[in-house]
Amino acid sequence: MPTNTRESGLETLIVSHLVEQNGFEQGASADYNREYAVDEPRLFRFLETTQPEQMAKLGVRDSEACADKDYRRINE
Repeated sequence: MPTNTRESGLETLIVSHLVEQNGFEQGASADYNREYAVDEPRLFRFLETTQPEQMAKLGVRDSEACADKDYRRINE
C-alpha cells in the first residue's frame, strides 16, 4: 500500500489519530452553519447535555427564529 505524502495524507493521519486515540468526533460539512460559524448538531448536543433546563427555556429547537436569536447571543 503506497504512502500518501501529500498534505491530504497528513490531514488524514491527524484526523484518524484524533478520532481513534483521543475521542474526538469528526464533523460533517453539512452540519456547519457558515453564517454563525458553528457546527449546529454538536453545539446543541453539548448545550442540551450540560444545560438541559436552560436549553428548554430558550426554545432553540422550537423554531428557527429562536435558534437565530441564540446564535447571535453566542457570537456576541
